[in-house]
Amino acid sequence: MRGLLVALHIGMDEDKMQHFSSRMASSGFIVSYIEMKNVQAESLGETLGKTPDCVILTSGFLVSAAMIASVKSRHAGTIFAINPVWEENLKPLLSSVESKVIIFTDGPDLSAKRMEAMKYHDRIAGSHIHYLKSDAMHTLLEHPDRLIKVLEDGLDAR
Repeated sequence: MRGLLVALHIGMDEDKMQHFSSRMASSGFIVSYIEMKNVQAESLGETLGKTPDCVILTSGFLVSAAMIASVKSRHAGTIFAINPVWEENLKPLLSSVESKVIIFTDGPDLSAKRMEAMKYHDRIAGSHIHYLKSDAMHTLLEHPDRLIKVLEDGLDAR
């Protein structure tokens, strides 16, 4: 079983968490949810150290903490970043990210949301970006098979 840390900038209701967790568990993942107030690079790095090669599912402004933690701890296997919010101070750090990074965005062409995702993609070697037509958060949490498929494809490509 692999660890999956979920650190999202929005909360999930109990039914959605249960559905997501059970589907991920059936694919070999132990899901741990990290409360938004506890998502800081240092604490996330400590968690990564206890769960080597885990997957992180994160979103919005919390993506920066995941990137910093993955560089400092070097323990994250894959980072799924949903609609990451750009932080200029991360620019020099992103070239050091060794984790596999998969970015999802639902922003329309030339929107600020899409451009922020593209900034991450442009600066992280080997990252992949997926453009979704509808609400990325809803699409991935309601249909965890999509995350599993992307992850399996990525692992097969290694």
